[in-house]
Amino acid sequence: MSAQTLAIAAAELAATQGLYKILKFQDLGGTLTPPSDDPSDWWEPENLTHRAELHGIMASADNFFDAITAWTKAAHQASARNRRATDGRPDCPYNGQGLAPGATPNPAA
Repeated sequence: MSAQTLAIAAAELAATQGLYKILKFQDLGGTLTPPSDDPSDWWEPENLTHRAELHGIMASADNFFDAITAWTKAAHQASARNRRATDGRPDCPYNGQGLAPGATPNPAA
């Protein structure tokens, strides 16, 4: 799954309102899981929240709308991590910097 796929899915969900947000999330292949009704599961905090999962990113909140919104935020952060603003390629830590101290200006080929 590419960063572009995440960004497109997050943008589509951010632009959708109301009940259509839930339907769009499921159309994209997302899974929505309600809180567990079984009292034996209530000791685990993640079983008491609504969960949204799509493209390997999972988010949880008090209701499905907030869970999808939390997923959208997580997808934006995951797709924007270490990317250049202009072309989307991974950012190089040496981009635009000079040579390291003690390095030869013309290395042997």
